[in-house]
Amino acid sequence: MNHDTGAAHSPNVAELKALYRAAEKRAARLRFIIEARNLLDARTFELAALEVLSRLADFAGASFADLVFPSSREELPVQLTVGKSMSPGSDSILFTSQDGSGLCLTLMGPSRGRAIDADDRQTLEVVAGQLADAYNLNRQAAENQALLGDLQRQRSELAALVAQLIQAQEQERQRVALDLHDGSAQLAAGLSYRLQDLSARIGEMHALKPEIDQLAALARRSVADLRAAIADLRPPELDDLGVAAALRTRLDAIDGMEVIADLDASADRWPASTGIIFYRVAQEAITNVIKHAEAGRLIVRLFEDGAGQAHLEVIDDGKGIGEERPPPVQVRGARLGIAGMRERLALLGGRFEIGAESSGGTHVRAVAPLQQEMTSG
Repeated sequence: MNHDTGAAHSPNVAELKALYRAAEKRAARLRFIIEARNLLDARTFELAALEVLSRLADFAGASFADLVFPSSREELPVQLTVGKSMSPGSDSILFTSQDGSGLCLTLMGPSRGRAIDADDRQTLEVVAGQLADAYNLNRQAAENQALLGDLQRQRSELAALVAQLIQAQEQERQRVALDLHDGSAQLAAGLSYRLQDLSARIGEMHALKPEIDQLAALARRSVADLRAAIADLRPPELDDLGVAAALRTRLDAIDGMEVIADLDASADRWPASTGIIFYRVAQEAITNVIKHAEAGRLIVRLFEDGAGQAHLEVIDDGKGIGEERPPPVQVRGARLGIAGMRERLALLGGRFEIGAESSGGTHVRAVAPLQQEMTSG
């Protein structure tokens, strides 16, 4: 005897329709969630939040929607509302969020409207969570922007203070240079002329002639040293041409060693504060080489890299100076100069490095950002 069991388990038309409607509802809920997410991603939070809140109300059949975001300790809660209650006496709460994040979503409408089932409630919770996430991201972005603005303002204030400090230092150097030129240099030059005149008048056979000639030579050397010191205090090339030209003039005056200068002419267009500090660092490093290194070759490089940073390198092949060793008495002045170079670079937010070359000698390297805000200082 054959039994046809397939017909007993086949779904009828009503069941198929019910399954189809359920699938459509699931697809509509999923589509609603995706569209809400896309809105929050594509628009500013203020515009997107109102649109999503309006769609939440439509989804639930509500006439009024109220959304309150959690507040920080120093802020009042942020509240958004859409629509209004059509019948305050008969409207009831259709939905209240319970996601535990502090966000409160309330939907109100006619109690005779369509019932909100568990799947609908889950969909509303998901979209409410998306709103909470978007709000938190927007608030964090605003806080980050405020912090960035504060940081930029502080950097601008620091740059202005650095420019003022450097300007004050250079003005003091210029004042000292003028005082030396108008005072000690003039006296030394006058003494030199008087001694030379005295030496010429007393004649070659006078017993004091050798001693007067020695004093005249000493006076001439003092005049030359004073003029060099005046030029180092405030070289005119630094004001008129820029840091590269001023360094080239300084290197051209060096005798007794091979000098290789690789100076990028674009450095002459660096901000004034940067140019002055790099010149002073180079000046100190070159002086240390001349006085202490006993070098036969000096290499000076000045350039800007692709990241907008200024670079200075001073390399010699002398006896070297170890930053780790306690300095001997004869290089104590160089040690003080190293501290001064490091302090100058710190004013620009830069880095200073000194060390021994693998083949002998010493290298000095300085790097600092070319801060655009300093160009107007």
